[in-house]
Amino acid sequence: MDTEEYLIEEKSHILALNELSQILEERIKDDYYDIIKGKVTSDFLEKVLALNTAIKAVIYCMRVKRKECYKQIDSDYEDEFVYDFTFKK
Repeated sequence: MDTEEYLIEEKSHILALNELSQILEERIKDDYYDIIKGKVTSDFLEKVLALNTAIKAVIYCMRVKRKECYKQIDSDYEDEFVYDFTFKK
């Protein structure tokens, strides 16, 4: 697979993972009252938070790889993303 095909294919994966991460965050926010009242087990919450962190790390690595691919195509390419910014709507 050449660089351009990779970039096209990988974009949909990044967007899907990002959406999954946002769904998890929204679910945690929606259930915050139940969480602080202890209606959701801390073990479950820790697993969800760990899963979301893992998803964000994968997305970040994918973005770094995309940046490298874009640099191969255009040496002047700039992408000033940071870990936290990558996951904001």
